Amino acid sequence: MNKILVGILVISLSFAACHKSSQESQKKITSSISLACVEEPVEVHIDLNKDCLPYDSLMTEINYVKLETTGDNLIGEISQLLFVDDKIIVVDSWKSKTITVYDMKGHYLNQIGSLGQGPQEYAFFTHVSLTPDKKMLVVTDMGSTSLKYYTIDGQFVQSVKCPYWFSSSEFVTENLIAGYDSEGNAISDENEYYKPLLVVTDLLGNVSSSAFQSYYRKEYTSTISKPIRKFGDQVLYNSPNTDSIYLLTPNGIELAYHLNVKGAKPMILNEDITDDLLREHRRNNPFFNGDFIKLKDGAIFHIFESGFPGYRFGIYSNAKQRTFCCNDIRYSPFLCFFDAPKARYGDNTVVVDARPDIVLAYKNELYKLGKKEEIDEFYKDLTEDSNPVLFFYELKF
Repeated sequence: MNKILVGILVISLSFAACHKSSQESQKKITSSISLACVEEPVEVHIDLNKDCLPYDSLMTEINYVKLETTGDNLIGEISQLLFVDDKIIVVDSWKSKTITVYDMKGHYLNQIGSLGQGPQEYAFFTHVSLTPDKKMLVVTDMGSTSLKYYTIDGQFVQSVKCPYWFSSSEFVTENLIAGYDSEGNAISDENEYYKPLLVVTDLLGNVSSSAFQSYYRKEYTSTISKPIRKFGDQVLYNSPNTDSIYLLTPNGIELAYHLNVKGAKPMILNEDITDDLLREHRRNNPFFNGDFIKLKDGAIFHIFESGFPGYRFGIYSNAKQRTFCCNDIRYSPFLCFFDAPKARYGDNTVVVDARPDIVLAYKNELYKLGKKEEIDEFYKDLTEDSNPVLFFYELKF
């Protein structure tokens, strides 16, 4: 990776603890099993109006990787980033419908699979995952209702029929997957009305656990892009439009984080919910939109607030057992590219991608750093037709 700024100003991380919010939404869960409670869940108190810190104060280092652009690897929009050994896997399920592999300097290596109707191709996908040993990449192919396995260098291995209709899935163990779909899945002959959003099952369809009734219909279609996420060996799930995040294990579903956003009224999801009601609620309340990254020493949560022009975050520190809120103030020009992180890298680094046109728009701002040679190298060969640039922000807890 290229280093562009080291030793960003770090100020004291000490301010009064935020007051506890009264938000209690989505605490009632419909499930085929009882919720496990192995460890005490973390209460994340977020006060967007009290002692907020600039982004820079929680970051110690910023690096970048420019993804090489060739005629064979054009990326429209990055939907996922995965890291395996010294490789970057870039997923674009929205525009180019491709999965490409780069080394850590951004050099293009190979593609994984391709869009099509053949037995070794994927017809339609929104999510990819890694096997627990990280030796293979697995595409959740909604077009063929199957899981397509590939090696990291792009060789097709096998296709396995998915036991349920999943738009995204992650491996809990080698033989146990957690799957999600906004319309839910009917898994019980005894209760035709129970269609959980989340199902944890083996590949033969034997359900280990399930939870969160789907209320999907014409009047309510809202969801989020990545309700299931994996960090290290842990699989986490955020049910869309709620303030709770769960850890998925072979033994059950455990509440891991509960977000209390100061000033937010509870949003209750039931059979009366509609997209219009949800939009109205969000106009009057700050809300967690589902973007989060679990790190070694804490976690970062993306909070939206109607009328606020920028992005705001709550960053929880395990050691201090408190949340540090960030406003939209930044002193380093490189923080202009900071957005909702796409992935975690290493222990405490979050990764953000930026389109080349946005990067070019801030060229004059970066020259204000006074490091002309470094900035010249950063912008070398970068055009509006280039692939995105990845920024690696290391957080300090």
